[in-house]
Amino acid sequence: MLVSIIIITLNEAENLKSTIRSSRSAALMSTGEKLSIEVIVSDGGSTDNSVELAETLADKIVRSQKGRYMQLNNGAEASKGDVLLFLHADTILPRGAILRILKKFQNPNVLGGAFKKHWYWSPNIALSKFLDFSVKFWQGFGNWLTQLIREFPGDNAFFIRREVFDQLHGFSPMWICEDFDLSRRLLKFSRKTEKSIFKKLGYKKKIAYIHSPVKTSTRRFEMYGFFKTVYFWFKIYWLWRAGFSQVHLRNLVPKYKTSPQSANRSILKF
Repeated sequence: MLVSIIIITLNEAENLKSTIRSSRSAALMSTGEKLSIEVIVSDGGSTDNSVELAETLADKIVRSQKGRYMQLNNGAEASKGDVLLFLHADTILPRGAILRILKKFQNPNVLGGAFKKHWYWSPNIALSKFLDFSVKFWQGFGNWLTQLIREFPGDNAFFIRREVFDQLHGFSPMWICEDFDLSRRLLKFSRKTEKSIFKKLGYKKKIAYIHSPVKTSTRRFEMYGFFKTVYFWFKIYWLWRAGFSQVHLRNLVPKYKTSPQSANRSILKF
């Protein structure tokens, strides 16, 4: 079974090398045997050397229009895998991740899933006790909630059977919350074929959750402040759930800087 790892980029040269290397390591078994993967970078018009790095490290490069849903769909279209794993460019897969995914798919009822998530900070960041507690609390709460409801953000490394992805027609044309949208549609799809109410409630058996965590950068926290960023995420998510338009949501999204190194790192912001 071939796993296609699709990494979306827009000026991600700083992170891309580590992410692709972690993807290669994730395919290694304890015996030294390598599981079958392909690494695809779907670039949205980077102006740094992301594409040049990808040319030396990835198996395939897709030049796409800018926009996460377009880059994700174009990467999937160019892939050959039986399983699609969508990875943010600042997210690191754990060793053995591919084997864990394939073990989940040994159960023919499993349609897709995602990983638990931990955050990692830049080396020169020192957290106060209060902030450290707040971060750990939010991380734990987020992992508990995603495991409970099986609704995943993109940096949890979402994976799905290809035939199911095709039946769902991929990611919807949404500028934001396209990750939550696909996982919600997968959840509905998992219940669709079940007539019994009790079987409908057994969706957790069809949507896998892997406890070995991926590691995701805290660069948004470092640029805009932890509390401010969490508030923004929470606000966007619930406005989306309430049915607000993509135009309205997109206007709320701050224009993120490319690199946190160029930003004022005042983490304790409100």
